[in-house]
Amino acid sequence: MKISHNTLSIFQNFSQITPSILVKAGNKINVKSANKTIVARAEVEENFPSQFAIYDLNQWLSLINVSTDADIEFGEKSMRITHGNGGEIEYFYADESIISSYPLDNSPALTDIFSFPLTATDINTINKTASIVSAPMISIVSDGDTAMLVISDPKNPTSHSFKKVLGNSDRVFNMKLSIDSFKIIPENYNVRLCKMGELAVFMFECTGSKKLSYFMAADITSKA
Repeated sequence: MKISHNTLSIFQNFSQITPSILVKAGNKINVKSANKTIVARAEVEENFPSQFAIYDLNQWLSLINVSTDADIEFGEKSMRITHGNGGEIEYFYADESIISSYPLDNSPALTDIFSFPLTATDINTINKTASIVSAPMISIVSDGDTAMLVISDPKNPTSHSFKKVLGNSDRVFNMKLSIDSFKIIPENYNVRLCKMGELAVFMFECTGSKKLSYFMAADITSKA
C-alpha cells in the first residue's frame, strides 16, 4: 500500500495534537489530545487492512518520507516499509493499551449558538497575526447584534488585536479558543459554536475535498 500525500498531511497534522495514534481497520482515523480538549477525525482514501498502533507518529512519518515512493506491507506485529531503492524498514507496532483513542462514531449531542465560514486564507491570517502580536487567544464575540472574530490577549486591554466581522447574531456570547489549540489544516470550514451540556465547544467541519473535522473545547472563561 502507498499512502497518499493528502493522508500523510493529515497524519502530520494529527501529530501536532498527540504524538501517538491507534489506527483501526478501514478508512477512518481519529486522535484525541492528552488533555482531552481536542478530537480530530478524518476519512481518508486508503483502506487500512488491519488495526495498528504507532507510538511516535513523527518518527513513523519521517521513515515513510525517506523517499517519495514508499510502499507499506502490514503484518501481524510490524509493518514493512519498502523504498524505491530497494531498502526496507521493519517498523514494530506499539502496545495498543498505552495509546488513548476516541470512538470513531461517537457524535455528542450539541446545541448550536452561532456558525460561520472560515477559509484557508483566514486560518493562515489568524496564525500569522497571532504569532506577530503574540496573541494567545481567538475569541468569537457577539454583542447581540454583530458577531466578530478577535485575535488578542484578553488579559491585556492594551494588547495589539485583529478583528473581523463574521455576521449578525441576536445572542450575546464570548467564545474563546486558545491559539495553542488551533491546530487545523488550512482548508475551508464551517465553524459551529455549540454547547455540550454546560461545556462550550468549537466544531470545525471541512467543506472542501478533505473529509475532516475537529472538536475543540472552548476556554473555561468563555461565556455562551
